[in-house]
Formats: sequence, structure tokens, C-alpha cells
Amino acid sequence: MDIFPKCSVCHQQFVFKGPAPYLLPCLHAVCETCVRSAAAGVIACSSCQTEVNLTDTRLKKDAVRQKEVFHLTVQHRPTELLCTHEDDGTQAVCWCRECEELLCEYCQNMHSSFKLTRKHVLQNLSDFKPVISNIPTPCSIHSPDSLYLFDRRCNILICGRCRFEGHADHEVEKLDVVAESILKQLDQHKTELATLQAHQQSNIQNIRRGTEITDTTSNTLTENIGHTFRTLRAQLEQREKELLTDLDGQTKGAKTTLRTRLNTCEEASKKCSEVLDYVTKVLTYASQSDLLELESSVREATRAFLDTAETQTQDIPAAVFNTNGLSKLKSNISRFGAVVTKELEEEYARVSDRETQTEHDFIAEMVIKYKNTIDDIKKRASDTIDFILGLSNECDVHLLKPDVLDKSMVLKCIHLKYDTDKINLDCTHINTEGDLINSQSDTSSAGKGRLKKYWGTCSTIPLPLVDCRQYWETKTRVGLDTTLTGSNLILEVGVCAEGEMDMTPFVAGRPHAYSLIVHHCTTHKGICKKIRKEGKVVLHLPDTIPNTAGTSHTLHYGVVYDDARKKIVFIDVKENKVMSTLDNVDSSQTWWPMFGVYNPSIVTVSMRLVVGRDINMTEEKKAMIVKALS
Repeated sequence: MDIFPKCSVCHQQFVFKGPAPYLLPCLHAVCETCVRSAAAGVIACSSCQTEVNLTDTRLKKDAVRQKEVFHLTVQHRPTELLCTHEDDGTQAVCWCRECEELLCEYCQNMHSSFKLTRKHVLQNLSDFKPVISNIPTPCSIHSPDSLYLFDRRCNILICGRCRFEGHADHEVEKLDVVAESILKQLDQHKTELATLQAHQQSNIQNIRRGTEITDTTSNTLTENIGHTFRTLRAQLEQREKELLTDLDGQTKGAKTTLRTRLNTCEEASKKCSEVLDYVTKVLTYASQSDLLELESSVREATRAFLDTAETQTQDIPAAVFNTNGLSKLKSNISRFGAVVTKELEEEYARVSDRETQTEHDFIAEMVIKYKNTIDDIKKRASDTIDFILGLSNECDVHLLKPDVLDKSMVLKCIHLKYDTDKINLDCTHINTEGDLINSQSDTSSAGKGRLKKYWGTCSTIPLPLVDCRQYWETKTRVGLDTTLTGSNLILEVGVCAEGEMDMTPFVAGRPHAYSLIVHHCTTHKGICKKIRKEGKVVLHLPDTIPNTAGTSHTLHYGVVYDDARKKIVFIDVKENKVMSTLDNVDSSQTWWPMFGVYNPSIVTVSMRLVVGRDINMTEEKKAMIVKALS
């Protein structure tokens, strides 16, 4: 049966009582036969092309796969399991966990009758299930004392007598404590890998959907181009061929890119599945001592994969056939026929007075005029194509309406960063993960240009003046250390003029500022959201999060700035709704994004910037932004 694990070198299945599996650093397995016959001491894993030098690396027996093979043999090949107690070739019917022996029916009865073994747990092979065995291993030095301690310095299991004889000054912990810690780490690895696996599957679906969209778009554009040029076939036949050729090239290019990304994602997904599968097997089959041996290998393999795996889903670029100039083109061509007739009449009248210009010269002049009109249309079409290609090259730029090629429908997820040179270190700091924390920094706050009153920081640069909408998000973890009672501020997200940023601990009350604050409200006796425009409250929403001591919550907000329409929009990303649209924003000002976190004695606040490629720009979010700015 093909469900048995295979050697990653010779591809032979591992079988019960056959060559033992050995664990490679990549978590694939190689059989003992291949290990012994490895040429020049090097093993090449055919599953992931990893090469292992046996001179530098000592391989361990893969206890997890050994137990997996035994379990699969019990399930699918029970006739191959013979009694190991008498070794007389009799069919085994049960398994003793304590003795780790297969027993036939006769030996089972004898086993249950002996005083020393009658309390052993016997599992019938007919209903056998994998059970993690934590039976203590006897110490090879002080038998029958069991190995129940782990020496971190020597990285070995020891017994109680070993502890006092040769390991007295070493860091020693109980085996079950160390194993429990490793189990938690493995659970975390499993969670991370499962999340990544789901993300990779989403990538694959998006890319396949993108391929379908590309084909559909190609078919639709072909029909549109054909319909458009059938209307003006005589005049624009050559141009039609050029556009169809260009479309075919772009379609092939897009599909080639998508195929490349699909192959990459499928390969990454396969590798992720392999590591995830082995971690699952470890959690199913590994004993505590197995966990100690496997922990470093699994951790290194997991971390190496997580650090190199692609996690970002890029938007599938959309293309349209722009017919905005079609009516004008038809009109020009219609007028051209009428104009030619009129100009011919006038020209014939002038020809009698200008013998140097013939009818042939006149027709040549009209052809030049017509060619200039066509060239102008080509240029506008080329500009449109350049615009589309520019968008497709910027993965942090999105078309809010894929069927509208207009800069007003462009949304740019700008790359904001916390300004570490201006942050108020007396009240806040930025941790190693890059999050803004509401506690004082261990570093001295001395430094010219640092904020002294504002509880937080600003961005490194102000918002640029561009011809499209700009967007960024913050994701904040709020932990309530106690039930809030007074008017306690928790966080602030907004923008202000440069002169306002360090006048007070928060900018919400300043005349040149627009911001969202979360605080405990004495009016509603709970935690509320307020949005302020130029110091005035324009929105007050109660019951933002429960005011319960010991709880923690995540608040996820987005901000849109549209300098062309003089608007700022605040979005609750978690609730998937627009909170408020602020109009008549003074676009002549230079606006600085501001980020504040407060009151470390009663709340724990950790604010993360979500910008650029990290923003999950869904179609629903795009529609919400379009509606807010319309």
C-alpha cells in the first residue's frame, strides 16, 4: 500500500522490522541501508534536493516514523505481526505497552497471569490506536533508577543519582516540565504552519482565478476590439491587428507570470505540507524523550521554512479596452467625409486661381491630416496602456473600480514608518517587533527634536501631495489591567499640521488636526470612540470594547486621505464599516500622521502599523472606500 512512508533516497517503503528510518535535517526520512551505502558520506534528499554531509551531521533514528510504520502495519498488514515473546512465528493478537512486545493469544494469557505483568496495559490489534508512551527509561548507569531529569548543559536525560554524582552544578529540570514546554512550542509551530498553509492555498486559488480572469478578459477584449474595428474597418484595419497582437502579447505575459507564481506557491505549499505533516506526526507519536531529541530539528526546519516562505498575495492586475475615444473618432471620421466634400468644392474654386495646386496635391494634404488624427488616437491609447502597466508594476497600488481607468479610482497603500528619532521616550517606546508600546523606554530620552508632550510619535515624512487616494492602517492590541473609571485615554490615530504635533499629549483637540481616539467615557460609563475635526467632536460611538479587567482586544482601523477631494475617511476594518468621512480638509496644509498610546498604569497598548503590501485590500473594502468618498 502506498500510505507507508518512503525513503527519500531509494523510495522504498519503510516496513515493520525492516531497515530503520533515519531523520534528515529537512525532516524527510532515509533508510538505514541508504545511510550505510552513502557515496562519499553525502546523502541527497530527492524530495527537497537537500544534501547532508554525514561527516558533519550525525543522523538520529526517526522514532516517530518507526511508530507510524508499526501503527500502519497493525491497521493494514496485521498478518505480518508475529509474537515476539516466544518468537515462534505465531500470529500476534495484542501489544503490551510496558514490555513493548507483540503477544500471541497463548502469551497474552500467560502475560496476564504472572504477578509482575498482570497489571500491564494490553491493546488488542483489532482496535489498536496510537498512544504516546511515557514509561520511564531505566538509567544505563544506575539501573533500575529511571531517567526523569534533563540536564540542559549536557543535553541528556539523567536519573536522580546522576543528578547528585556528576551533574550537581548543572541546570537540571524535570523531564515532564521540559516536554510540556516543547509541546507548547510544537503547537505554536503547527499553528504557524497551518496558517501559512491556508495562506498558500488562498494564493493558489487567487492565481488560478487570476488565470481564468485573464482568459475571460482576453476573450472580452477580443470581442470589443473586433466590434470596434468592424465599425471602422476600412480606416482602422491595420490598427486593429496591432492591438490584437499587443493584447495577445500582454495576455501571454500575464499568464506566464501567473504560471510562475503558481509553480512557486505550489512548491512552497508542498514543502509546508511536508513539515506540517511531520509536526502532526510528532504530536501524535512522540514520547517525551522523543520530543527532546526532535525539538531542535523541528524548530530549525520550521523556522527556516517560515523565514523563507512567500506570504504575500499580490493582486491580479486587471486590464480593460478603453473605448472612451470611440465616439470622437467616429465623429472625426464622419466630419472628415463632409469636410473633404466641402473643402474640395472650395479648393476647386481656388484651383482656378492657383494653377500650382492640383487635385492630387489636395488629396495628399487630406491624407496627411487624417494620418495625424490617427496618430493622436494611437498616442492616447499608448498613454492608457502605460498607465495600466504602471499600476501593475506597483503591488501596493489598487484600482478601486477595475473597469474605470481614471486616477481618481487609484488607491495607494503608502509606506508609512514610525519616526524613531521623534518618539517621546518618556512615555512610549518601539519594541523589537516594531510596535508602538505605551511604556517608558529603557533608553535615555535626551535628544534634540524629540516630542516632549505628545504620548507617541509621528511618521517619518508627511503625507505627499499626489493625484490619488492614500491609505494606511493600524492594528492595536489593548489589554485592560483594571476596570476603567475616569476619563482615561487609550489610543489615538490621526493627522495634524506640523505646528500642532507637540502642543498637548494628544492632537484631537487642536484646531489643525483630524483624529480618532479611543477612551473611557464618563458620560456612557464605558469605552468609546470619538472622531474629531479641528477640535470638534463629529462622531461619538459607545461600547467600543467591554470594560472588563483582565481582558484584551484588537482594534483595527484604516485611514484614507484624498487631497484632490479634500476628504479624510476613518474605517473600522474589524467591523468592516466606515465610521466617518470628514469633508473640506485643508489640502494646502502639510499633514503628518500621528500615533498615540496612553496610560500604562491601567492599560497595555501595542500599536502596529499596517502599510504597503501588508494591507489586505479586499473588493469589499474597495467598494466601502469608493462609497465613502463619492
